[in-house]
Amino acid sequence: MGSIVTTAAVRLELGLSVAITVEEAAVVEVAIVKAESAIKRYLRYDPVLRRRTEYYPRADLALGNVATVWEVNETEAYLRAESTGQTSELQLQHIPLRASLAMELRIDYDGRSGTRAGAFAAETLKTEGEDFWPNYDLVDGDGHKVCSDGLLRSMGLWPLTAGTVRVEYTAGYTDEELRGEGGVIDAGPIWEAAMEEAKRRVEQVMVRMKSKVGWAAGPKSSESLGDYSYSIDSSLAKSLYGNAAGLTDQSMQLLESFVNMGWEL
Repeated sequence: MGSIVTTAAVRLELGLSVAITVEEAAVVEVAIVKAESAIKRYLRYDPVLRRRTEYYPRADLALGNVATVWEVNETEAYLRAESTGQTSELQLQHIPLRASLAMELRIDYDGRSGTRAGAFAAETLKTEGEDFWPNYDLVDGDGHKVCSDGLLRSMGLWPLTAGTVRVEYTAGYTDEELRGEGGVIDAGPIWEAAMEEAKRRVEQVMVRMKSKVGWAAGPKSSESLGDYSYSIDSSLAKSLYGNAAGLTDQSMQLLESFVNMGWEL
């Protein structure tokens, strides 16, 4: 599925690229998962380039009185609120939106998040540029349009009822952009934060490991030659590596400009 940083890169940064035990390798892999999970929670989205299919709005936004209609199925009759297009902006969760692969968007005012038989049929497909348009604000190094804020605009087309819009789209940063090698788009701070958070979690686990076999992190309090041995200053090590519940202030500063503020609101 892809990740922000690779196990090979984290191991290299930690000096574990040559000699590494199976246990240490597992610690690195788990640390990456935890670090990237914390980063995604802070950003409010997954920054890795992926194709996604989602339903919007996520909540029922209709306010006040709405029109209703009676419907029946094989066993009962029920009163359903009708949904109409009443807003001009739709905020997608994952950013930035990429035009490298065409977006497919459908509106079904009784779509029910795709659970109803026949929902989001061919006739519900909308045309980008005519029915709606992403809020494109730049062009990437390959000449494809990019929408940094994840906003889709229309002329009052978007329904207010949850699950009435189905959108398949591509969003996120390429591997090159995450490494700061993308040219036009530099997402290097996300990569840097992921690297530092992964390393911090590896070092914390290594400090706490009871085994003295293999690599350990932390300031040495003593060492000897011959049958080589050393000990770690555990109190100082915990002050350096002990807070793995969230992100450090430094990581949050690196990520601040990449947060999807629209999704937060």
